[in-house]
Amino acid sequence: MKQLSIIRLTDEETFFVGAGTNDGIKKNQFIEVLNPRRSYKNLAQIVEVYDKYAMCKKLGKKKIFFGDTVRLRPYRD
Repeated sequence: MKQLSIIRLTDEETFFVGAGTNDGIKKNQFIEVLNPRRSYKNLAQIVEVYDKYAMCKKLGKKKIFFGDTVRLRPYRD
């Protein structure tokens, strides 16, 4: 799994990661957001993909912070 990071938070549920179509990310792909300081992870889904970044929507209940680690889950059709 490739590791990414959050580059911008827009609100409580929407954020951007620093990878896009150039990195093989696809729309509706699931990701895990890991917070090492608080030992929890959130599930999120990619809602829009651009060349160098992707917009994601949080599905979990925990808060997401700038700099949290993001892991891609394998894409399934």
